[in-house]
Amino acid sequence: MSEQVIRPISHAIDATVIVPGSKSITNRALLLAALAEGRSRLEGVLFSEDTEAFAAALIELGLRLNIDREKCRIEIEGGGGAFPNSNAAKIYCKDAGTATRFLIPVCAAIAGHYHFSATSRMSERPIQPLLEVLQQQGSQFQFESSPYRMPFTLSTNGLEGGKVIIDITDSSQFLSGLLMASPYAKAPLILSSSLGLDHKTYVHMTLQMMAEFGLRANWLDAKTLSVPEGTYQARDYRIEPDASTASYFFVMAALTAGRMHVPNLSRKCMQGDIQFLAVLEEMGCTVLEENGGITVVGAKHLKGLGDIDMTGFSDTFMTLACLAPFADSPTTIHGLAHTRLQESDRVAAISDGLTRLGLTVSSTQDSLTIYPGQASGAAVESFKDHRIAMSLSLIGLKIPGVIIKGSEYVAKTCPNYFTLVEQVSE
Repeated sequence: MSEQVIRPISHAIDATVIVPGSKSITNRALLLAALAEGRSRLEGVLFSEDTEAFAAALIELGLRLNIDREKCRIEIEGGGGAFPNSNAAKIYCKDAGTATRFLIPVCAAIAGHYHFSATSRMSERPIQPLLEVLQQQGSQFQFESSPYRMPFTLSTNGLEGGKVIIDITDSSQFLSGLLMASPYAKAPLILSSSLGLDHKTYVHMTLQMMAEFGLRANWLDAKTLSVPEGTYQARDYRIEPDASTASYFFVMAALTAGRMHVPNLSRKCMQGDIQFLAVLEEMGCTVLEENGGITVVGAKHLKGLGDIDMTGFSDTFMTLACLAPFADSPTTIHGLAHTRLQESDRVAAISDGLTRLGLTVSSTQDSLTIYPGQASGAAVESFKDHRIAMSLSLIGLKIPGVIIKGSEYVAKTCPNYFTLVEQVSE
């Protein structure tokens, strides 16, 4: 396990950073291009552990990918709703929730036999609601260790279609995976959830990208979507910078009362985590759309937020948790129960890190309260979670002696994160 010593910044930062592409958009684009008819070119692709795992799975399924890491580009010859290798024995999802929860329903829609495995942590994360729906649609699973957990073999003759109710309490990825698979069902699928979908930003991202690849789902009511049969069409597609990763760099401006510019990002982007900009504004920062991107100008005095619900952009709650100690009053973040089931128990992990740094926090199953205070240097654990490692590193920009243990796990979404931090800190 590697360690990263964080070097404090003693000046107001003034920098521009090129943020890598969105992981969520990259993996959706890879899948839609793989299912499409024709050759797609994806630009601005993120190359990280999660996206590399996704691309490797598509290659295992027999698809042809022309990968150019230097130019952040992938060309894919789509299968038009078929996989050249429908007896794929080595689909390894590694630690990627999107690979797991998108590829399983898509493979279930295309007749064949598919073997899925993943890391031990990913195998522990929830997928049972998704697998139960696929069983109702005719899929069969041969589990090798525990029911409804990888590794397993999926045998399928395709999705039957009709009405489906999916529980997305633990993850909206269950619904996104089913939506992208739906056009290849034997009959149109009608997908319903017990939860309203208005605040499910990642579901809206999925729907927008499906439409951009040529197939539009129809809203029947606030909880129900109908997906017509059809075939996605290949296209050239540019991937937005990752708004979650950008949040760490924007906070660098907030912490130093400085200025940070991220090109090619807009408040109109499809990523829910762009809402983090409104959080920074409420704390006293200024957000500008200029020069083809977004600039955040930090404030000399940061305001506490009181209560805030981050259900719709919870990947950035840890970023806020590491900024909140420097505000003038406590901040309580709600909407976090599902984050306990992600790469780590994120509420417990970030609480542990902040406590080790001498700060005071309190938590419930669904919330975290951070109190203003004076941090002190210490070694903190990443808990093998990229977002914990990146978020806690922000404290080290203000306080000497912060060491991130397990810093290599940033490779999941931003392999060069610490290099970028050093570059913009100069």
